[in-house]
Amino acid sequence: MPHPRAAVLFALLLVVPPASTTEAAVFSKTYVFQVDTMLEVGVEIDAGLRLDGIRFTLPSTVDGKIVRTGGFATAHVAVSNTGEASRRVAIAVALYDDESRLLGVASGGVGLFPLKPGRQGTYSLTFEDVNAEIPRATKFQISVEPKP
Repeated sequence: MPHPRAAVLFALLLVVPPASTTEAAVFSKTYVFQVDTMLEVGVEIDAGLRLDGIRFTLPSTVDGKIVRTGGFATAHVAVSNTGEASRRVAIAVALYDDESRLLGVASGGVGLFPLKPGRQGTYSLTFEDVNAEIPRATKFQISVEPKP
C-alpha cells in the first residue's frame, strides 16, 4: 500500500499545472551604423517593452582607429516599459564593417533594479576589448531579450 503522503503528492501533480518555462522571444535586427545620431527605433519587442532608440558615441581616433587613452566606444540603448509590471531586459550589440567582419561587441541590461512600469531606461554598453576598428563600422545588430 502506498504511503498516504505519496498519494497526496501524486494528486497535487495532477491538479497543479507546471510553472511556465517559456520566455519571450529575443528581438534581433540589423541597422545602419551612425555615430552621435539617435536612431529612433520604436519597436515593441515584447508585450509591455519597447526598444525606443540607440545612439553610438566614439572616443578620439587617430588614422581611423580608436586611441586607447581616449576612452571606449559606447552604445546608449533606450528601452521603455509600457506595461503594468516591472521588467528586466538583456541587450547585446555587435558592430560589422561592409565586409561583415565583426568589429566589436557589447552587452548589458537591467542590473539590480528592474525597469518600473511607465519608465524609460537608457543602458550604456561599452565596447571594451575588441574595438580599435569600430569607426569603420557600417552596420550593427541589436538583440534585446526580455527576462523573467
